[in-house]
Amino acid sequence: MRNMTSSDLFAPPANPEAAKSPWFQIDRQTRTGAYTAEFKTDSAAEAVEAFLNHSPAFEGGELRIWNHREQRVSASVKWSTEKTDFGFAIFNRKNVFHDRLLGLIARQVQMREEIRKEIQHTVRMSA
Repeated sequence: MRNMTSSDLFAPPANPEAAKSPWFQIDRQTRTGAYTAEFKTDSAAEAVEAFLNHSPAFEGGELRIWNHREQRVSASVKWSTEKTDFGFAIFNRKNVFHDRLLGLIARQVQMREEIRKEIQHTVRMSA
């Protein structure tokens, strides 16, 4: 096994076009099936936070984080359907992180949001 230097870890992307564009992009699927760029950033944390706060254009529509440097989807929305007691179909969104680091960031963002909500609730109850 060879030793990796810092230049190996931060090597430029193989695709020169990817180097010019932001590292992450959130794409939203339209009803026609095309994808539109909704948000672009070089920050993984900003990309994950925006992904968690964005909603698809329609129920069952796709939302994804595209990694320009690696030319792959790093996160996407998976939809499942369940029927209510009245027979209506309900869509349930599940965020799937194909990149382990982005999944860890998402957990931290969600934990921070839960703490923020708890603090707001406590402040309201004591006022």
